[in-house]
Amino acid sequence: MKSRLLGPVIAALLCSLMVVPAADSALVARMDLGDLADNAHRIFRATVLDVEQSSVSVGGGELPAVVVTLKVDDVLKGDFAEGKAGQVVEIKILGSIKDSPVTVGDYQRVNALPDLPQLQLGDDYLLFTTEPSSIGLSTTVGLGQGSFRIYLDDQNEVASNELDNAGLFDGPVSYSALTAAINDELGN
Repeated sequence: MKSRLLGPVIAALLCSLMVVPAADSALVARMDLGDLADNAHRIFRATVLDVEQSSVSVGGGELPAVVVTLKVDDVLKGDFAEGKAGQVVEIKILGSIKDSPVTVGDYQRVNALPDLPQLQLGDDYLLFTTEPSSIGLSTTVGLGQGSFRIYLDDQNEVASNELDNAGLFDGPVSYSALTAAINDELGN
């Protein structure tokens, strides 16, 4: 009798361990500016020109992807075609523009992936991006950690990542201080 119960008990235990962690728990290691710079294929300032839903074919199936079109305004690291500033580039990020929960009966499907960077049309960002994978997917290093939205605060350009610069600066930082710190990390 004990051996018959052991299988279902182990299965129940394993299922309980697969519960999705709370949204505020860290699924991605916190990185300092050096880690972000070291792991970035490219570091650049850009304006979002377009955001559209797409997909990528892989393994006989389709994965949802978001294609973000950006106008490059400044380059701190990485190879771009000639005339770096003003160049238009695309990054393809795994996920959906609107990844709303799906409810079926009493159950709700929850995305087990951490939130992917949310790049908004018309906004300016300083991005630390990964090298595109073999299927063309890329993202920001450390997800929201490598996506700094640039905006005006009392006529001064400031930057803040999706974690409000936690572990990097004490809240939003001036854009010039951010680029100076990055250039120090890069040895520029």
